[in-house]
Amino acid sequence: MKVILFSTLLVTTGLQAQLRSPGIPAKDQKITNAQADQIFKALRAVNFEAKEVVYPIYSGRERVAYGISIGDGKLLTKASEIISARALFTVDRAKEAMAAQILGIYAEHDLAVLKVPGLKAPAAKWADAETLNEGAFLASVRSDGEAQAMGVLSVRERSIKSTDQGFLGVRMDRNEAGKGVRVENVERDSAAAAAGIRPGDVITMIEGKKVKGFYELSTRLRRLSKGEQPEIELLRDNKSMKVKPILKGREVQENEPRRLQRMDRMSGSQSRVREDFGNVLQSDMELEANHAGLPVVDLEGRIVGMVIARAGRISTLILPGDDIAKTLKAEPEPYVPAPRTDRRPNSPAEDRRARMKRELEMMRRTMEHLQRELDRE
Repeated sequence: MKVILFSTLLVTTGLQAQLRSPGIPAKDQKITNAQADQIFKALRAVNFEAKEVVYPIYSGRERVAYGISIGDGKLLTKASEIISARALFTVDRAKEAMAAQILGIYAEHDLAVLKVPGLKAPAAKWADAETLNEGAFLASVRSDGEAQAMGVLSVRERSIKSTDQGFLGVRMDRNEAGKGVRVENVERDSAAAAAGIRPGDVITMIEGKKVKGFYELSTRLRRLSKGEQPEIELLRDNKSMKVKPILKGREVQENEPRRLQRMDRMSGSQSRVREDFGNVLQSDMELEANHAGLPVVDLEGRIVGMVIARAGRISTLILPGDDIAKTLKAEPEPYVPAPRTDRRPNSPAEDRRARMKRELEMMRRTMEHLQRELDRE
């Protein structure tokens, strides 16, 4: 990991001379040089491929997202970030503004297809993301060929639908850290209850790996799917025991703790839809909500996906390229804009609710997300 971070630092700061630092052992120097060569090769490939298919999308003076060319003067972008925006346009390579209209929606993936009359751009070539392993180097690329952000693949392809994710069914002590995580409560009829986990137990290991605190254990559990049976080691009355619960799906979406919500809001903008996707990759790239739609490339310069959401400060969700390619084989759902009337202007609060209602009618998942927002208010 240190070698990866070191190489990333060299790329992002341009300190290529650091590669020959006498302080690096010869063995590590060789690894670092090889990784740096791969990174530079990837970025050169990006300059000829990914940058040719990505375009910024504006509403007025504000950039609301990016779009990726799918050929025939069409761009693919994130639906929920542009669906309520007015007067969409992009900018071509000659810096000329070009009007964009929403043609259709792929509601399941929160994708929208824009038609840009006169846009001449090659269609993106989507690569299979299933070959990527955790720790693989990734970069999101702008239309100028520069990397907006670089990072690693932190979680491989998985569903983050609440009903697909593995659910243990315990409430854990968030403050305690050190030798495991103490269980405060066990939900009735949950996987934990069926396996015999009790309040007061201290979970020390999962799948043979030690856990020191709540966030570490929570992250590992979120990577598991419904039906999986992880081995969990715990302490009860200072005696070690092992259980193998069969994880269930979560029927009701669990809201993030308010403290985490505040931390995310303070660290940057939030995507309107950032959960309940059927299949996504997760990276530690630091991006903003209006970076949705950027192409994501691997070390070979292949476009392995598209940024679909900022889920947290260092949690970026990516739609896999092979899934996008499959989705594009079908026609999107037709887009019908909400009618505009000449009645008196609404108050800001009324306009906001009307806009939300239109989005609720447009997309099922957007409906669920906005409804949770309304419920919290």
